[in-house]
Amino acid sequence: MHALIIYVYVIMYSVSWLTYHLNVFYAYVQYYTTYLTGMFRDYPLEIKIAAITTTLAFLSIIVIAFILLHKRSIVKKRRKTDKIMSALYSNHIAYLLSEHASPTMTRHEIIQLLGVEKEVSEKKKLLKSKNEKWAFSWLVYRTRISDKACKGRRHNLHVLLEIFDIPEFLENEVSLGTMVHKVVALNMIRTFKLYISPWVINTLLNSKSTRVHRLAMYSSVMASSDSDLDYFETDFFDDNCCIYDEIELGYVLQRRRSGGFKLPNLANWALQRKNPDTQCMFVRLMRRFDQQEYCGQLVQLFHSCNHKKLIEEISRTWGYLHYVEAEQMLTEALLMQPDDTKVAIMHALTRIGTGKSLDALHDGYTNTTNPHVRFEALRCMYNYGEEGRRMFDELEQRATEKDRKFFTFFHNPITLDKIPLDKEQAYHPSVETVYSWSN
Repeated sequence: MHALIIYVYVIMYSVSWLTYHLNVFYAYVQYYTTYLTGMFRDYPLEIKIAAITTTLAFLSIIVIAFILLHKRSIVKKRRKTDKIMSALYSNHIAYLLSEHASPTMTRHEIIQLLGVEKEVSEKKKLLKSKNEKWAFSWLVYRTRISDKACKGRRHNLHVLLEIFDIPEFLENEVSLGTMVHKVVALNMIRTFKLYISPWVINTLLNSKSTRVHRLAMYSSVMASSDSDLDYFETDFFDDNCCIYDEIELGYVLQRRRSGGFKLPNLANWALQRKNPDTQCMFVRLMRRFDQQEYCGQLVQLFHSCNHKKLIEEISRTWGYLHYVEAEQMLTEALLMQPDDTKVAIMHALTRIGTGKSLDALHDGYTNTTNPHVRFEALRCMYNYGEEGRRMFDELEQRATEKDRKFFTFFHNPITLDKIPLDKEQAYHPSVETVYSWSN
C-alpha cells in the first residue's frame, strides 16, 4: 500500500512538473508573439511578410541544428557501441563460424568461449539496449557473409544467436520496427536462416512496401515446406516479378534440392501465371533444375500463347531436357515463327537430336533471307550427327559465291570453337556463398 501511494505521488509530481514547464513555454511564446506583432503593426505588408519569413527561417535553423546534433549524438553512441561489441565478441564470432571450430559445439562450450558464464547463470541479459542488439547483429551478419565464415556452421550460428536473444529481437523489429529496420531485420533473418513466425508474415503481407512484402515471403521460404512456396502462386508475385526474384528463386530451389526436399512443379506455376515474363522465368528454371517430367504440361501453353519470348523459352527448355514428344510440334511451328524464334526452335531440334528433323533444318536454311537464321541453320546441321554433316557438305558444294561467306566460319580454327551447341543449363551456383549454402 505504501509503495502504491509513493507510485501515485511520483506520477502526480511528474505531471505537475511537465504542466508547469509547458505553461512557462506557452507564456514565453505568447509574450514574444505579442511583442513582435505590436512592433510591426504599423509597417507595410511587405515588411511584415519579410519579418515573418526571417523569424520562421531563424526558428527552422534552430530546429535543424537541434536535429543534426541529436543525430550526431546517436551516430557517436552507435559507433561507440559497435566498437565495444567488436572488442568483446568479434574474434569469438569469427572462430565459431570458421573451419577451425567444431560444427556442432554445445551451448555450454560456446558460453565458455564467450566468457559469459556468470551472466548466463545469473540470467542477466547480455545485451541491455536496442543499440547493443543491433550492433551485435551487424557484427554477426558481417562475419557470416565474409570470407571468415565457412560452410556447415549453421548450428553454431543459431546457438550463438539464441544465447543473445537475437532471433526474438529481429522478429520484434520485423513486426514493430520502422520500415528501414523491417528490411534490415528480414535480410538478417534470411541470411541467418532463422525461423520466422507465420503471423508476422501474414501481417507483412498487408505492407504497402513491395520490398518488405517480397523479403517477408522469401524469409518464409527458408522453412523449406511446400506451403511456404505459395508466394510464387500469388498475383503479387506475378505483378512485381523481376530478375531479383529469379536469382532468389534459384537459390531457394538449390537449397531445397541440397536439403533433400522435393522441388515444386514449375510448369504448373507457369500455367497459373498471366504475366509472360513470369512464365518465361518459371520455364527457364525448369531446365536449370532438370524437370523433364513436367515438360508435357507446357504443350497447352505452347499452343495457346502468342508471346514470342515465351515460345522461345519453351522451345529451349524442351531442347535442353530432350523432350522427344515435342519434336513434331516444333517442326510444324518452325516456318511460322519470327526469325529469333526460328533460331531457338532449330537449336531445340538439334539438342533433341533424334535424326528426324534434318529436313526442317534444311527448310530453315532455304526458306529465309535472314543471314543470322541461315547461319544458325547451318550450325545446327553441322552439329546434327553424320547425316547433318553430310547435308552441310552438300550445301557447301552447291553454294553460290554469295552464300560461301556462311561456310567460312566452319573452317576458321578461331570461330570453329564457337560452333558446337551447349548441351545443358543445369543450375550451378557460380560462387559458394551463405546465400546458396544449404546448411
